Amino acid sequence: MGLQEAVKLFEKNEFDKSLEILNDLISKNGTDIQSINLRGRIYYKMQKWGNAMNDYATVLEIEPHNQEAKTGLQMAKNILGYFTPDMFNP
Repeated sequence: MGLQEAVKLFEKNEFDKSLEILNDLISKNGTDIQSINLRGRIYYKMQKWGNAMNDYATVLEIEPHNQEAKTGLQMAKNILGYFTPDMFNP
């Protein structure tokens, strides 16, 4: 089981199975940018914004100019900003 299998499962919206594969890949290679980015996309689709942001931030630590991670991180921040405006302006 590898990244391609995880991608196929992601495309079929089988997020839990895809996450199992990705978590295994990432545990073996913590700098696997493609796997971390895909896991961030899955978390994003599952509305697990904090997890998605953590994965995108990890990618940017490894590869600061990674456009997919920059975009994903900004989109998650925008959603959180949209959902929690009262948190900042009581």
